[in-house]
Amino acid sequence: MTIHCLVIDVGNSSIKWAVADVTKPLSLDSVYRCERTAQALLDDLRRNAVDLLSVWMSSVAGSAFDRELIEALQREGWQHVVAEPAAAVELGLVNSYAVAETMGVDRWLAMLAARYQRESALLVVDVGTALTIDVVAADGRHEGGYILPGVQLMERALTRDTQRVRFSDGAHQSLAPGQSTAQCVTSGVWLAAVGAVRLAMSNHPVHELVLAGGGADALMNLGLSGEFRPNLVLEGLVIRALVALEA
Repeated sequence: MTIHCLVIDVGNSSIKWAVADVTKPLSLDSVYRCERTAQALLDDLRRNAVDLLSVWMSSVAGSAFDRELIEALQREGWQHVVAEPAAAVELGLVNSYAVAETMGVDRWLAMLAARYQRESALLVVDVGTALTIDVVAADGRHEGGYILPGVQLMERALTRDTQRVRFSDGAHQSLAPGQSTAQCVTSGVWLAAVGAVRLAMSNHPVHELVLAGGGADALMNLGLSGEFRPNLVLEGLVIRALVALEA
């Protein structure tokens, strides 16, 4: 039997969404991306003729935007919209935060999907506007995590807060020392990102690396070896939909 739902991941800079078969939570076909506005998402859904399905949403945009988006979806006919925060315990995953819901739900869902139907220790890395690294023990305990600026934030910080780091020419992703300001900045920010993940891997040598997010492929191209799961947050939402269906 095929049962579909609409899953929506509202990030810091864009919205990703997909129509997913709840009975196949780790199998997402077409994933779409649009700018982070309610109207852009509605236009995308209309353009792709998405049926009125149950909606499962993850958001790091803040409560005001979340209310606006949920109300816009409901006006269009999507009445069943589920947007739950991180939990204290869910499917054997145990939150390390004293107040569970203060953890970004995107990180929680990524860990939930990464360890679904497996029991190994994990390093879950999400490469987006921020770069997050979460450490999960084999028994499901969240051992803690790291949050640092993503590469674009690091680039913007350099151009905003320094007087002489200015560049307009593009530079390829590389870890080699740069020979122009653009190359130096690009190599520097990617070196910082790759170096942070490598240090976390060195500190947790038995943990398997799982890479998610829009910049995950770039980290792999720069030498990191791990499981490539770019849509972990959406997968986590589908798992939640499946659990609700089975309840």
